[in-house]
Amino acid sequence: MYISELSREQLIELKEHYMIELSDEGIYAEIMGVDWDEPSMGEIANADELIPDDVIFNHYEGFTFSDEDFFCTAA
Repeated sequence: MYISELSREQLIELKEHYMIELSDEGIYAEIMGVDWDEPSMGEIANADELIPDDVIFNHYEGFTFSDEDFFCTAA
């Protein structure tokens, strides 16, 4: 399935992953406009409010996903 077909829970999980990815690439502070290099547990818990949907749609455009790619829907 494509990004536009994901459930809300799957989209939120991708937002959380995106935050970790930014941290791993060393650009979390720059992209998120903060003074620290990695997301806090609170930020990850609030990823849906901190990361706009369109950012995720653009970042993961062209990717193909399956339910097994997500903890919330893995069998």
